Amino acid sequence: MASEPIRLAVATVANLFNAPDVDPYSQRETDILGEAGIDRLLLQLQLHPRRKPAEETLVVTLPADQITPDLQAKLTGAILRYCTTHIEDNRLQIRLSRMQHTVGMGLVLLISLIAIAIAFFLISTLFAGAPQVVQGMIYASTSVFVWVILWDPLEALLFDWAMPARQNRALERLMAMKVEVEAQA
Repeated sequence: MASEPIRLAVATVANLFNAPDVDPYSQRETDILGEAGIDRLLLQLQLHPRRKPAEETLVVTLPADQITPDLQAKLTGAILRYCTTHIEDNRLQIRLSRMQHTVGMGLVLLISLIAIAIAFFLISTLFAGAPQVVQGMIYASTSVFVWVILWDPLEALLFDWAMPARQNRALERLMAMKVEVEAQA
């Protein structure tokens, strides 16, 4: 059994890739939100990731005067080029992010080790006879400092790749869909 097609209504073919001006009087979501049709579509595809792309159809609805005999083939090619280019861009962004945050993580680890060494040196020498509360405050302050500076690069290494990777799955799904064009009622 074929699944229900995914419908996307736009005012012009250009609005599939370029955001129109915000128009709250329109009946089309893309016009109301001032959002490119493909961006809206990718959001929907990420929300419902379990469908089988080979069985899916994207129906782009346009005003009848926008439809030409070769539009469906041109639109399919444009969507494939857009998706292919966007996937490669996302992959480059993931690689760049990983490289930058790996270097940042190394630098932060070095700073953390220096801070720990300084704290150990201070407690072993200068504050050796200080009350345990003072030594505990130095340990706690160093621990918080290290935790705070490690947090951002570690979070970036663990999670920054997720959004572009999720978007790539939606783009790959879109590439596998059959594209149809129909006139708006």
